[in-house]
Amino acid sequence: MAAKNYGELYNILGWGEPYFTVNRDGHLCVKTHGHETKPGQEIDVVSVAEAAKEKGVQFPMILRFPDVLKHRLDSLHVAFDNAIKHTGYTAPYQGVYPVKVNQNRAIINDFVSFGHRHSYGLEAGSKPELLIAMSYLTKAKPGAFLVCNGYKDADYVALALSARAMGLNVIIVLEMEEELDIIIEQSSKLGVEPVLGVRAKLLTKIPGHFGSTAGKHGKFGLLADKIYEVAKKLKDLNKLHWLKLLHFHIGSMIPTTDIVSSAAREASGIYCTLVKQYGAEMTTLDCGGGLGVDYDGTRSGSSDMSVAYGLEEYASSIVQAVRLTCEYNGGVPHPVLCTESGRAMVSHHSMIILEALSAIPEPKDDETPEQLHSKIQRLSSNPPPPRALMATDLQKHATDIQKHGVELYKLAKKLSKRIAGDANTIYNYHMNLSIFSLVPDFWGIKHLFPMMPASRLNEKPTQMGTLIDITCDSDGKIDKFIGNVETLPLHPVDPESGGYYVAVLLSGAYQEALSCKHNLFGGPSIVRVENSTGGGIDGGGGGFDIATADRGPTTEELISTVGYDVKEDIRGVIEQRAREKGVWEKVGVFVQAGLTSMPYLVEYKVPRTA
Repeated sequence: MAAKNYGELYNILGWGEPYFTVNRDGHLCVKTHGHETKPGQEIDVVSVAEAAKEKGVQFPMILRFPDVLKHRLDSLHVAFDNAIKHTGYTAPYQGVYPVKVNQNRAIINDFVSFGHRHSYGLEAGSKPELLIAMSYLTKAKPGAFLVCNGYKDADYVALALSARAMGLNVIIVLEMEEELDIIIEQSSKLGVEPVLGVRAKLLTKIPGHFGSTAGKHGKFGLLADKIYEVAKKLKDLNKLHWLKLLHFHIGSMIPTTDIVSSAAREASGIYCTLVKQYGAEMTTLDCGGGLGVDYDGTRSGSSDMSVAYGLEEYASSIVQAVRLTCEYNGGVPHPVLCTESGRAMVSHHSMIILEALSAIPEPKDDETPEQLHSKIQRLSSNPPPPRALMATDLQKHATDIQKHGVELYKLAKKLSKRIAGDANTIYNYHMNLSIFSLVPDFWGIKHLFPMMPASRLNEKPTQMGTLIDITCDSDGKIDKFIGNVETLPLHPVDPESGGYYVAVLLSGAYQEALSCKHNLFGGPSIVRVENSTGGGIDGGGGGFDIATADRGPTTEELISTVGYDVKEDIRGVIEQRAREKGVWEKVGVFVQAGLTSMPYLVEYKVPRTA
């Protein structure tokens, strides 16, 4: 009789397809080639973590699977190629990866390498990102786009024009009208003609957190009338031939293809007007980012955690919308289609492995559910009274309503936790991590990631837990999980069974770029895992090779980032005092070990439970 697979408790079939599964040993596994992964070729995550540990890699660690990244990139191009072929669209698709999503050197190199045959390029939004893109696109297929977004000063523009002088296919996208004057001035100084794009501020919006910078009040871009003014100005200067690209971006995590289509129709309408009415020699429509990831696995598109489509539906909705708009406008030649998909490309290929230190039962609240419910009823029946219709009074009233709502939310959360705690003891799992350094999106915007044990998934998890980090901060805990639940099913931590690891999945986008140094806990170790062609570690069809294993920043490195000369200000001062006290021979070894190791806990002994 086959062992029970408890992966379903974590909806692995929802958010995990086609890359994650559970093997017969109850271990989380990665199918690096998606549905094309052959039986027995899955890579066992626990085996990877243990092999990395044997190499001296310290927890927490990020495991990267570059073959998954390649599969995502190839799948995106197959989706667009099929949509183009089946609809009679006459121009190709040529995408770029936005460097901001994860600037890690190996990832940028992978995109350029894996994307070479697709003429895949890079997008930069700052001068440091532009320098990275300039360097790595020298290895790309000629013609790969280097799209320059973001606010620009003269130095940014000069750098972008320098990249064009190097023979790179650089397109400078206007975010504001004033940038055009800077570009004209720098072009004249350097004697380099630019290729320009302009970012459209569309009226199409998406709901939720990620749509807050879109629409007519959005942070970036120009409304249609202003775009036409830019075209007229270029025409009057005999420089309209510079303008080649129209760009738009309505926000990350677009929930449905209806919104994708609406945005593409609106933008392609502006594109056609630039061609038909202003005579612009346009070539490219850049649809920006927004291709989402179904983090909760519901395929509903009903929250910031879900999208109701896959790569094929996304590509088809763009191709169809642009084709129909061009035909409606008298047969405007179809533009080359570009997207700046980042989250959907890198999320699946990376996971964070967290090590449990202990699991401690949480004390029961003193207040009964009835008492908490009574408090909620009293607060609900006494909302803040309305104020006079003056602007300042309305602002105060809005603040009062917000405070009232926060109090209601806290009480409701406490009641929910108490009811759950009455049914099941809640355990605080102390984990060897910093929320602020590893999953800052959870702390900053309450973004949820799929989480599950990496092992023992053939055993029923009998405890409900929250994850507590080792920082001295009350925000350093994870108490909200996919499905809007406040606990995660977990197993007892047993020191006799070896390490107990929890995996944070779909975490390859933004987390490393946004991480901070709270408590001077730095980033994790990073392990690059490749499929083995010759058996590799673990042998057999599921063999793997640890291509690289880089330890996270040491304590010495982290201290030096906040203004200290570690040799003089820290080690030297400590040594001087210790020598004065005659104890340097005793304590020096500990100071050296403290400075040269990662700041996370090492060889922590899990306490035995009663």
